[in-house]
Amino acid sequence: MLNKLSEELKEARLKNGITLQQIAAKTRIDLKFLENIENGNFAFLPELYLKAFIREYSKLVGLDDKIILKKFDAAKRGKAYDELGNAEDDIKKVKQEKEEIKPVKPQADVPANVPAFETYESSSQKQESPAIFAKKKNLLIAAAVGIVVVIAIIYFAFIRSSSDIIVSEKPYDEIQKENEQRIAQEAQKPAASDSSSMSKSDSLLVALDASDASWIKVLIDGNKSDEFILHTNTHKEIKGLKTFKLTIGNSGAVQIKLNNKPLNFYGNRHEVKYVSIDSTGLQYISSTPKP
Repeated sequence: MLNKLSEELKEARLKNGITLQQIAAKTRIDLKFLENIENGNFAFLPELYLKAFIREYSKLVGLDDKIILKKFDAAKRGKAYDELGNAEDDIKKVKQEKEEIKPVKPQADVPANVPAFETYESSSQKQESPAIFAKKKNLLIAAAVGIVVVIAIIYFAFIRSSSDIIVSEKPYDEIQKENEQRIAQEAQKPAASDSSSMSKSDSLLVALDASDASWIKVLIDGNKSDEFILHTNTHKEIKGLKTFKLTIGNSGAVQIKLNNKPLNFYGNRHEVKYVSIDSTGLQYISSTPKP
């Protein structure tokens, strides 16, 4: 299902005569991330940033970004987006059955002495009336149950899933703006940092250098956290008092220094690593650091 979604995105781009380089220049999304999206590889970044990239891509190639994100959520569950609306058929079926129920018509052989405005029913028709009433009652109960089921499906398939996105997702424009501000600030700093310039309250300085785009999340001294994207050939410095715990995406492209001394850190491309750094050096940990 994810491959089908990536093909739809790529076809829309080609139909509009847009290149990946043009999308990268317009959105400032790394070209390799765009290539992963079109190749059906959606595991290269946390879902928060991945959805932001997919939304920007969809807008530029003329697709409805809201529908594309719903298709992405459905594809993760192994379903096509169109299948989520099929529950409405149950309501239509019940309505059709109700419309097919017709009132009992009087027999053709009405006695001549019965006035034209009176309805004539034979004894056999009077006996069938309770059965018809029971059938109508059962159909109404079935319709009510069907409506409840449809409402539940719509809630879990659309309302609940969409509310999760709204709560968890950070606006892409804000992420992009923060990254641009960081890059501008880092460009004004000297290439080498002097440990004597650290504040008296900060005794440790961790420096990160990226040869390729990488996502970083850091927990400083157990209570202060930050996350950011290191773009290709960028430098980032983090100050702290005692400890740093880092989650590093695309770890093979990152080098780490502690107080200007290189640490023995290694990783693979597109692999996530978890490490702890203190005055004694670097240690690998098994899971995402938490406050």
